[in-house]
Amino acid sequence: MSPAGYLASPPRFGVALAGSGGWILRPGAVKYIVPSADLSVSRPLVRIECTFDSSKQRSKIPRPTNSSGAMRNLLLVIGPAGCGKSTLVGALSRWLLRKQLIPSGIVNLDPGAEVTPYEAHVNVRKYVRSEEVMLREGLGPNGALIRSIELLMNYEDELMEELERLTKPYILVDTPGQMELFLFREFGLSFTEKLKKLGAVVAVLVIDPTLGRRPQDIVVLKLLSLVVQLRFGIDVVPVINKADLLENKLEGVDIFLDSDTLRNRLHQVPGVMGDLSEQILDVLENFKLAMRIPTVSALREEGLEQLYDILHEIFCACGDLT
Repeated sequence: MSPAGYLASPPRFGVALAGSGGWILRPGAVKYIVPSADLSVSRPLVRIECTFDSSKQRSKIPRPTNSSGAMRNLLLVIGPAGCGKSTLVGALSRWLLRKQLIPSGIVNLDPGAEVTPYEAHVNVRKYVRSEEVMLREGLGPNGALIRSIELLMNYEDELMEELERLTKPYILVDTPGQMELFLFREFGLSFTEKLKKLGAVVAVLVIDPTLGRRPQDIVVLKLLSLVVQLRFGIDVVPVINKADLLENKLEGVDIFLDSDTLRNRLHQVPGVMGDLSEQILDVLENFKLAMRIPTVSALREEGLEQLYDILHEIFCACGDLT
């Protein structure tokens, strides 16, 4: 048996490793070490470079690491106000440790969150507190939150230094309650770009199903996934939270999960709004954004295994998410 990452002799350029699901081998500088293969070693071992055929699966490339060399998976938990972002962050952190024995670090990016359902390892309120900004600058609650996010730009280096020292394999980032503060302000984009240097970054878009009373509302919520992806340039996993409120409303869940059901409902929407909603749904499907959408209850800590499985596939770059 050859050790993982080595073959007995250099493969020919462009030869696919049997059973590798699309891995292409070629000699050269090592980018990724291929898992062990059942080969007899009769000649000196050589290292190989492994590239990926993107037409078959997601690309698997080496990821950034921290100073200790550990790879980290970073989750940006984002969504409209009241969708349960903070509750999900706390629940997922506990579930990862209890079910997967994976410790996680938690980052609070909301300068107005005086109380959270978790203990943050990195907390922006160490640098900026919105209630203090409100008093100091004579602003209302919303103005103080906007100003606080602007002030956080002055502390990005300090935040990154704290994150660099946070050597947990999973880092859960709880974004501000008002989604637009992180999504459309410069701090959100700048912070996300710096996060990419620390590890693999994925956004978890938390959807409150009670906001989707009409079929066109559901299209809007799905479209948010595309907006987040375009803005930050990262994979986005939509997740329906508050499943405990929908136990007797299976149709309400189905319309989120099944595009055909949603399209049939959109046929009943009169006028230009129905046509526009259907065309937007076509765009989402054309760009493969109709990925599996897990349904969870952060309050009851249910459905988190579905979410973890999808995240694991993305971080491993080894799964079909549609």
